[in-house]
Amino acid sequence: MTATKRKQQMTRKLNDTSWLAQSIRDKMSVEFSKNGNSGRYSALTTLYVIVQEADDPENEKIYYTDYHGKRQIMICDIPSLAIKRGMDFNREGMRSKLLGLAERYKDDDGMYIVDVKITHDLNSGCINDIHELLLAMAA
Repeated sequence: MTATKRKQQMTRKLNDTSWLAQSIRDKMSVEFSKNGNSGRYSALTTLYVIVQEADDPENEKIYYTDYHGKRQIMICDIPSLAIKRGMDFNREGMRSKLLGLAERYKDDDGMYIVDVKITHDLNSGCINDIHELLLAMAA
């Protein structure tokens, strides 16, 4: 097992991953009961799917990391989750959903909370600060 592998597994074992998914799920329930299938509900659904994928220890392409005291989710390769989640979450759908999160939610300084890198040879993304994204979604 390489040092990178060990570090990645240690990062995944932090205790707040399971409560994070449950917290987002609760916010989804409240949002849907208040406003139905709104833009915020769709954004929460996307975040919930990404968090569940990051919680999965078998998924080596989406994982948690800490950077300058901020909790991040790295997406090394934007996946197609069509088989697990339906056609809205195929590769193009995931790209669109991540781009929507990036455009819709910015921090107090106007900086992107979600970075998406899509070109002919890039297909990755990063949620730079999960806490900041949840605060922006609540506003």
